This record gives sequence, structure tokens and C-alpha cells, in this order.
Amino acid sequence: MRTGFFLLFASALLLSCNEKEATKDTTVKTSKKEIVNPEAAFSTKQIWNLHYQIQAFKIASEKAEDPQLKQYLAENLTKMQQLLNDYKLASNGSDAKDEAKADEHQKELYKLTMADIKGFDNVFKLYYKDFLNKTIKDIASENVEDETLNALKNKYGNLLYEQKLYFDVQ
Repeated sequence: MRTGFFLLFASALLLSCNEKEATKDTTVKTSKKEIVNPEAAFSTKQIWNLHYQIQAFKIASEKAEDPQLKQYLAENLTKMQQLLNDYKLASNGSDAKDEAKADEHQKELYKLTMADIKGFDNVFKLYYKDFLNKTIKDIASENVEDETLNALKNKYGNLLYEQKLYFDVQ
């Protein structure tokens, strides 16, 4: 009888030790953070921003009523597509992902697609001005050491500032 209790106690002890080791292994594995190159993260964020801008301009080109706005969107669309290609070449297939930024942009694009055609110009300007203000502030706060990305950052910043001036005057 004593032997049975002893074996039962020993097996319970072995099982509890086994479970602790298993949880210790998983916590070590999950506590390690994925190290991301800050320049790769920066370029990925700018690529997502440019994707958003290109899609927003395409939607606005279809729905806008003002012919001057349509012309401006068409002229700047090619500049942004070229800048997007430059960022993709400079990022060299980096693995950095910014899913939160992508989700945020998808929500904003959805709002633009659902907006009524009547008064769309004002809705687009409102959303786009908000995007420009956030992006200009964000890009100005970034410090990039890579010369190629720094040149692209400056080019993109100039494009954003030019657009901000245009939409502020509108």
C-alpha cells in the first residue's frame, strides 16, 4: 500500500516537473523580439504610404467633379508611382512589415470608396489633408543613415510638402 502511494506521488511529481519545463521553453521562445532593421522599416512604411496615395488618387480621379483637381491628381500620380518604384528598388526586398499601417490605409481607402459623388471633392481633401499632415510629421521625425534612402526621403518630403501647399490653397 505504501509503495502504491509512493509511486503515485513520484509520478505526479514527474508530471509537474515536465509541465514546468515545457512552459519555460515556450516563454523563452516567445520572449525573444524580432529584430528589424530601422531603415527597412522606414522604407516599408513609405512604400505603404505611397500605395495609399496612389490608390486614393485613382479613386479621386474617378469621383472628383473639379477638372483642375482631376488634372492635378493625374500629374502627381506618375510622380508617386516613380517614387514608389524607387523605394522598392532601394528597399531590396526587405522583410520589414507594417501591418498596422496597411490596415489603417485600407480603412481610409474604404471610406473614400464609400463616399458619395456629390461633395466628394471636399471629403477627399479633408481625408487627404489629414494624411499629409501625419505623414509630413512622421517623415520629418525619421533619421535615416543610408544615403539612398535619405535622398528618397527628401524627395518624398518635397512631394508631400508640395501637395500640402496645393491642398491648403484649395
